[in-house]
Amino acid sequence: MSLGENILDHYNQFLGDYIGADVYTNNDYEIQILGFPNAIKDCLVLTSFGLSKYGQENCCEVILPVDDLYDECAEIFANAIFYALSNNMSIGRGLLIEGADSIIDGFSEKCGKTAMYFTDVYVLPEEFSFVDKCHIYMGFLVSKEESEFIKKYGSEQFENLLEEKDIDVIEIKRNSVL
Repeated sequence: MSLGENILDHYNQFLGDYIGADVYTNNDYEIQILGFPNAIKDCLVLTSFGLSKYGQENCCEVILPVDDLYDECAEIFANAIFYALSNNMSIGRGLLIEGADSIIDGFSEKCGKTAMYFTDVYVLPEEFSFVDKCHIYMGFLVSKEESEFIKKYGSEQFENLLEEKDIDVIEIKRNSVL
């Protein structure tokens, strides 16, 4: 089997069947965003599919679990991935991509989130995080205050704060942890 087939089988094993696959493209890259509605209660898990073919130093794909604003989140998710690829950024724990409102005008007014943050997957079993030699990461949306905190204090302190306050990062309209 190809890596792509293995990744899709892996997604199906852990997330169930997907309900849709939308193709996103910019001038240089093309990926699909798949939607899995039954993996996490009251949530749609969006997954990248095809990111691994762009030969970053480390093979990866990314998930984004969301509880609302699915189409807007998918658009921001895809554009954050394109931004990282176009700027040779390594997608992984601690990567912060700001500018959600430049992708979807008024998005931050709807939910208070302005940026995409990437980290290790912790909302699914640990075995989900790897398929073959490909690492699967998780993204979630953060507020302007949270972005500033990450830039000032780092991802470790930010994630500790989320854990300490028992924050559900899947909840798009959640209050900022700060």
